[in-house]
Amino acid sequence: MTLLDSITRRLVLGLGVASRRLREELALARVETPVTDGCLRELVREADAAAREQSGVAACTYEESLREQLALCASFIQRWTGSDEAIAESQGDSVQQLVRIARKYALPRRWKLSEPVVVEYPRKRPSYWTWTDDLSSDAVTQY
Repeated sequence: MTLLDSITRRLVLGLGVASRRLREELALARVETPVTDGCLRELVREADAAAREQSGVAACTYEESLREQLALCASFIQRWTGSDEAIAESQGDSVQQLVRIARKYALPRRWKLSEPVVVEYPRKRPSYWTWTDDLSSDAVTQY
């Protein structure tokens, strides 16, 4: 990471530009679930760590890497709140960190309801035989 990238990182994180960009990315991904500021801060921290690693290896700047990581966070939140698919088991460590953050802040998931199925209930005796079992014998003998 170059000196210019370090300065850019300090300014972007210090002024809250990364949080605003993440909110914009969430709006572009059409995420309707409200996300708390604490959750946004943790997502930005996770994106920052990944961007620092990526900018050191790749030939791109820190800002480009951060923008890409924020877009990945927004797409993850959209997938998390928009479906009930199993995400953590099939993905790598970075996605498992995002799953941990989503569970920590209790981001809701959609539920897929199964199709209703009619099941026949076999009765051993007719139901009208037991409708008086709950009555006490004292109440019946008084009248």
